[in-house]
Amino acid sequence: MDDEIVDDGTKKVKDDIKPKEESECLDGDKIPITTTTTKNALITTQLGPCDTYPHRVKVSIVGTGNVGMACAIAILMRRMASEVCLIDKDLKKAMAEAEDIQHAGIFLGNPLVTGASDMSMVKESAVVIIAIADTKSDGKPDVKYNFEVFKKLVPTIAKFACRAVILVATHPIDVMSYIAWKLSKFPSNRVLGTGTLVDSARFQYFLSQKFGLANTSVSCMSIGAQGDSSVPLWSSVHVAGMKLRDINPRMGEKDDPEKWNEINAAVNESEARLDKQKGSKAPNCWGLGFCTAEIVDAVLRNTKVILPASTYIHSCSHGTDKDVYMSVPCVLGREGVHHTVRQKLTEAEKTALQSCADNIRNTLRECGILKEPRDDVKT
Repeated sequence: MDDEIVDDGTKKVKDDIKPKEESECLDGDKIPITTTTTKNALITTQLGPCDTYPHRVKVSIVGTGNVGMACAIAILMRRMASEVCLIDKDLKKAMAEAEDIQHAGIFLGNPLVTGASDMSMVKESAVVIIAIADTKSDGKPDVKYNFEVFKKLVPTIAKFACRAVILVATHPIDVMSYIAWKLSKFPSNRVLGTGTLVDSARFQYFLSQKFGLANTSVSCMSIGAQGDSSVPLWSSVHVAGMKLRDINPRMGEKDDPEKWNEINAAVNESEARLDKQKGSKAPNCWGLGFCTAEIVDAVLRNTKVILPASTYIHSCSHGTDKDVYMSVPCVLGREGVHHTVRQKLTEAEKTALQSCADNIRNTLRECGILKEPRDDVKT
């Protein structure tokens, strides 16, 4: 139908011709706002969902058992990640744990916490923590079972998070770190384990308790294999720059008249003792969780802090001449292990460290990843 011509020469649109609907606008940024709901009345500008958040820092945790959740809480409490993804074969449990944390997100800086069973959810993670745990009836780690699980998990992590740092918190940590490195085919610097960091923290705690000082006032370290065979480095323990062996040359030795060597047993037996005391709530997890968060912080913020961590060793500079994953002082940053730090060890410490390396490699042979003869059997 033709338009009418009015006196000023312009056209007048007939009433029965409707103007173009707003929804037909091609400008995708303009979204019609209505006040038909409380939400629309309250919030004046509505944007579509954002698929990629700016300044995203994502950490994924595989395993929502005691250790996995302790890692998650430690990381979230320090507000070092904007997104934490909890992954477990039990989807309902993973989602429930994530929702439980989300309910209190206001106290954690409102991070995005998700639960999933699909391993592809590790995509775009800066760090992937593997914290699965399965034990035998005697409470010791089931290495062969964990190895089979790793054969399924690790290649998938490497596929979907090819730029991530893999951090192993599964016992036995040094053994499983080596397995993760082999299966991922990542450079060794981007696969590490929490290692003896928790043993070093315990060593520091027991020393500080005996001195009556703050933990941070005592500088010490345990290296080697995490757990009951870690090697406390008495030769380098110092307080305010004063080496304790300059005061007591026998400190930490079996013939030390002051019995400081009792701390060795206290450190190495802590894990088994705590697991026994916790009973059905075992394994103990909080110490390991906070140590894991400390390493994650070093990676995310590229701090270059020196911490004992399980890394690839193939050098006699730390008392072993065989390739192995073992805990030594590491410079940690965005790429994982940037460097290791050489140490001056006593002959006794070198012997203990070599024994750790042999034990780790023998365990690797038992689960089939190494085919060489046992190191402790002379031919």
